[in-house]
Amino acid sequence: RKNPQNYLALAPLFFKLLTHTANNWMLIKIVKLLGALCPLEPRLGKKLVEPLTTLINTTPAKSLLYEAIHTVSVGMTPHLPIVQLSMEKLRG
Repeated sequence: RKNPQNYLALAPLFFKLLTHTANNWMLIKIVKLLGALCPLEPRLGKKLVEPLTTLINTTPAKSLLYEAIHTVSVGMTPHLPIVQLSMEKLRG
C-alpha cells in the first residue's frame, strides 16, 4: 500500500498466481495487489479483464467478489464491458 511501484516487476508472477490458484484467501490478496498496480501500468488492466470477469461471474465468496469489483472501479474504468458487469453485480 505504501509504494506499489516496488512490486510492479512481479506483476507477471502475480498474474500467473491469479489464474492458477483456487484458494479464495490468496485470490483476495492477489486481486488487491494487482488493483494497486493497475493505475501504474495501464496494460495490466487489459490483461486482467478476462480473469476478473471469470471471478466476478463464478465466485460465491462475497469478499472475493467485493475485491474484484473494487479493483475494476479503481484501475480498470477504461474497460467498459467489465465495468458494466460489475455494475450489474452490484445492482442485484
